[in-house]
Amino acid sequence: MKDGASNPKGTPDPKSVKPAYETPFGSVLEGKIEDALESEHLNRLKGKVNLILTSPPYPLVRKKQYGNSNGQEYLDWLSSLAVGLSDLLADDGSIVVEIGNAWEPGSPTMSTLPLEALMAFKRKANLNLC
Repeated sequence: MKDGASNPKGTPDPKSVKPAYETPFGSVLEGKIEDALESEHLNRLKGKVNLILTSPPYPLVRKKQYGNSNGQEYLDWLSSLAVGLSDLLADDGSIVVEIGNAWEPGSPTMSTLPLEALMAFKRKANLNLC
């Protein structure tokens, strides 16, 4: 099974999420975020995390090697992560999401998709925007 793959029952493969780097202050996990949110690595941290800093793939018009999505697919994907991430937060915790800008194809105008995705993320987990 490739990294990030699910087993036949649809649950995350425990081998697909693994610690990549550790210090006395914390660790970095390697794997797909969808699998990580279902893993024991993060389940034991629910309600204890003070900061989540993430820079998901940007909703670019041109496809990238890492398989970025666009449009409604991107909006749905990003907002699907909101509840799982917010469940990790301590009462005084924050989520910082870095979403790059994208341009409308064939037009000198910026896409509103990054803003729409951020707002969908906010609504899905009943978060506040700062």
